[in-house]
Amino acid sequence: MIGDYRQDSELNDEILAGLTDSQMQAVTHVDGPLLILAGPGSGKTRVITHRIAYMLSQGIHASEIVALTFTNKAADEVRARVANLAPGRRLWTSTFHRFCARLLRQFAPLAALETMLGAASEGIEAACVSEAEGMAQLFGSPINRALLNVFFLSDRNKKDTGIDRGDVKPAEVKSLAVYGAGIMGSSIGAAAVKVSMPVALSDTREEALAQGVEHLLEEVSYSKEKKGPDIQRTLKFAPLVNPTHSDAEMAHCDIVLEAVVENVDVKKQLYARVEPLLGGEALLATNTSTIPIERLAADLKHPDRFVGIRFFNPVRKMPLVEVIRGPQTSDQTVATAVAFAKRLRKSPIVVFDGPGFLVNRCLFPYLNEALHLLQDGASPDAVERAAKDFGMPMGPLTLYDVIGLDTAVYAGRVMYDCFPERCEPTQLILTMVKQKRLGQKTGSGFYRYDDKKGRGKPDPEFAKLLEPLAKSPDRKFSKDELTHRLFLPMLLEATRVLEEKKVRDPRDVDLGLIYGIGFPPFRGGLLYWADQVGAGQILEWLKPLADCGPRLQPTQMLKDMAQSGAKFYG
Repeated sequence: MIGDYRQDSELNDEILAGLTDSQMQAVTHVDGPLLILAGPGSGKTRVITHRIAYMLSQGIHASEIVALTFTNKAADEVRARVANLAPGRRLWTSTFHRFCARLLRQFAPLAALETMLGAASEGIEAACVSEAEGMAQLFGSPINRALLNVFFLSDRNKKDTGIDRGDVKPAEVKSLAVYGAGIMGSSIGAAAVKVSMPVALSDTREEALAQGVEHLLEEVSYSKEKKGPDIQRTLKFAPLVNPTHSDAEMAHCDIVLEAVVENVDVKKQLYARVEPLLGGEALLATNTSTIPIERLAADLKHPDRFVGIRFFNPVRKMPLVEVIRGPQTSDQTVATAVAFAKRLRKSPIVVFDGPGFLVNRCLFPYLNEALHLLQDGASPDAVERAAKDFGMPMGPLTLYDVIGLDTAVYAGRVMYDCFPERCEPTQLILTMVKQKRLGQKTGSGFYRYDDKKGRGKPDPEFAKLLEPLAKSPDRKFSKDELTHRLFLPMLLEATRVLEEKKVRDPRDVDLGLIYGIGFPPFRGGLLYWADQVGAGQILEWLKPLADCGPRLQPTQMLKDMAQSGAKFYG
C-alpha cells in the first residue's frame, strides 16, 4: 500500500492501525508529501515509483518528498527506479522504522517509555540491550546536542571566577547583613543560613522584621524528607539569625546587601548611613533589578567596593544571580561577590552596568511584543500557546500576571527612558494598570484568578477591554509568525548586549536566560538556538516584520554575521 495517510482517507485505517503512538507523532512532523510502502514486491515499488515521478513532474522538489518502506531492499529498489525515471533527481528514502527512530530522537520521554514497555516482558540481559539501543538512537540528536551545550554552560560557570585575571583572590565572606525583610530580603537571608552563614536582618518596621524572620525560619526548617518543617533544623539554624535595628551590628558583617524598595533616594539614604560604619574590606551591595549601579554609587566614598548582587524570585528555586559590575567596581569586589553567590549554591554571571542589566533587558522586548500582538489582533490563547510550544515554562501573559503589571510598567519605563525608539509601552498595559488589573495580586490581569490554586482562567472582562484596542480583531497569525514576533525581539536585544560588551562571553547570555526566565534548555540557549538557525535565515524571518518598526530591525552585528557566516559560539 502506498499513499500519504494525511491526504488519502481510504488509506488511513490500515496505515494508522500499525503505528505506535510515538511513531504517529514522528510521521506527523513531516511537512511535505509522505508515501509509505507496506510490504515487499516489485509491483508495489513500481507503483510508488510512478507516483513519485508524477509528483516530480508537477513541480514538487525531490527533497520535499519522504518515501518510506518496510525493508532496506524495497528502499534500494525505489531509489533505483526513481533514478531511471528522473535522472539527476535525488530522492530521500528510508525504512519506516529507521525514519521514526531518527525523528524520535526529539522525543526522549516517549523513547524511554517505549523502551520500558518493550523490555517489561524481557529478561535482564535483553532489557539492557534494548535500553542501550534506545539510548544510542537518542545520542547525537539536535536536542541531545543542545542539552549537552547547557551542561557545558553550567560546567563553565562553576569554574568562572568572574574576572579575567588570576592574581586577584576573593575576600572571605563569613557573615551577611540584609536590609529589607520582605519576601526577597528574607529569602536571601535564608539562602545564606542554609549554608551555615550568620545573617543579620533589618527593616524599618518592627512588624515587617518579625514577619521576615518568621519567613526565613520557615524556609530553612523545611525538610524534603518530611515534606514539611523539621524542628531539629529550626533549632540548628535559628541561632544564626540576628534580627536587629542596629546599623552597627549590620555593618559588622562582611557583605551588607540591601533589598529595600526600588527608590533611588531611599537606597542612597541607607548607604549614607551605613557606609561610614563598614570595615575596610566589607562590601556594600544592592539587589536592585532596574536602577543603574553607577547612579546608586554616585555619592559613595568607596564605589570600588559597591556591587549589584541580584537574586531572582523565588530565591529558593532560581539558581541565577546577576553580579552587576559598576564603572568603578574593583576586580576583587566582583570576585568576592561571585564566590559569595557560589557559596550560596547559586550560578552567578557577571554583567556590566546598563539598563535592565541582562535578564530584564532581554525579557522586556519579548513581553512587550506579546502586547503588540494582542493589539494587532492575535488572541491571548494563540500568543500563550506559541510561547509554550516553543518551550517556555509559561506564556508571556501569564508571566505578566505573575510579575504584576504595575511592576512591569515600572521596569518598562526604565527601558523606555533609555531606548524610546523600540520600547514604547502599549496602550493596553497602561489601560490595565489604570483599571487596577495588576495580575495575580489583584485577582485579575490578562486572566482571572478566583480559585484556591491560583490558576488563571479566561476573563470576559479582559476581552471587553481588549476589543476597542485591537487594530485587526479578526486577523489570523501563523504559528511561525507568532514565534518570530515573540522571540526575535529577545534575540535582537541580546545582540545589542553583545555589541555593547555588557557580558564577557555570549555563553553568559544563554545561561542567564535559561536560569533566569526559563528559556527552554532543549534549545541550548537563545544564542545557541540562533546559531543552529543561522544569521542569514534570521534576517529572512525579519524581512516580513519590517513594518513593526525599530524593535524588529536587524542589528549591525546580525547583518555582519550573515555576511561572514560567523556564529555567536564562534
